Amino acid sequence: MKTKHKILAATAAAGLVLTVLLPPPGLVQAHGGEDHGGTAKASTGVALSDEVLLPKESQFLFQVRTNLAAFSTTYSRATLYGTVSAAAGGEGRIVVPQTGRIVSLAAQVGKTVRAGQTLAVIEQTLDATQQIGLSTERANAQAELRAAQQDYARLQSIADIAARKDVVAAELRLRQARQNASIYNGQAQQRRVSITSPVSGTVDVFNLAVGQQVNQGDELFRVINPGKLRVEAQVFAQDLDKVTPGAVFRVEGLQGQAGVPARLVVFSNVVNPVNQARQLVLELDAQQGSAYRAGQAVNVQVVGQTGGGKPQLVVPTSAITDLNGKPVVFVHTEPERFKIRYVQPGAVNGQQTVLVQGEINENDRVVTTGTYQLKSIYLNQ
Repeated sequence: MKTKHKILAATAAAGLVLTVLLPPPGLVQAHGGEDHGGTAKASTGVALSDEVLLPKESQFLFQVRTNLAAFSTTYSRATLYGTVSAAAGGEGRIVVPQTGRIVSLAAQVGKTVRAGQTLAVIEQTLDATQQIGLSTERANAQAELRAAQQDYARLQSIADIAARKDVVAAELRLRQARQNASIYNGQAQQRRVSITSPVSGTVDVFNLAVGQQVNQGDELFRVINPGKLRVEAQVFAQDLDKVTPGAVFRVEGLQGQAGVPARLVVFSNVVNPVNQARQLVLELDAQQGSAYRAGQAVNVQVVGQTGGGKPQLVVPTSAITDLNGKPVVFVHTEPERFKIRYVQPGAVNGQQTVLVQGEINENDRVVTTGTYQLKSIYLNQ
């Protein structure tokens, strides 16, 4: 019993000594005393904020530009694929009317000509059989003329005793013989044909020379008027209802040409039996469409009214950018503050985009130029 009391006394004494010697307990800190209070941060180190601060000087340096979001009753309905071609009177193709040889050439590549201007002269060439036949006919015509002259002269010398009908017949024979001889004598000159331009424009590239032999049906020249162009597009079944009577058309080049408005010429009611499409023909303005050329592929934007004419919120297409795979718009809310707004784009044309969803209101000032710089600042702040 005494031994047990001694053990308990020793344990208590040891506990008292440890209590005196050890320091009092302090606050537990993780990771070397890091502070976990304040604003939360993303795992990538980017602050979970929806705004970018940019001083006025930087805005001027980055050429930041803005535009207002607005409601509109028009938007792009469809994008068609078309081809530029010459309109009526915009192209003239000159073909050889008869086999022959070029004896005169007035056309020059790139030269501006007017309708009716002579471009070349072609002389018809004959083979050996044709030449022999023509020589024989010419000789026969000359012989007939001499015989008719002699017969008429004889009857004139005895006109007082000759029958009146014989004199008249001889006169008619002589007149016909002279006409036939004149035709055959001038046939060599008549074998020359002048080739004229059917339209006014510029002579396109060709490769001809004086003395060159050409065949009937060959194309000699092509005269192009670049101010008369049209666009032909195929409208398939899924887009037929989108070409409305009040639709507006805009042609956009695939080689960097600026988009230009186009006027509807005809929307054919005939369906192509091969692809079940209907042909849409547009005409380009003479000055605005001068950058386009025949044969060029283009996009045709069809812009029409919304169902029932209901306005929809639109922003410039250049205002929409991509942030981590999601479409966003930067809104200029204060002089040096820009807010990020996630949006869902809808129908789009070359200039405007409909916003189906997003925290964008009418007259919000959205950034159209400088979005790349704002996005870079946001991702690195």
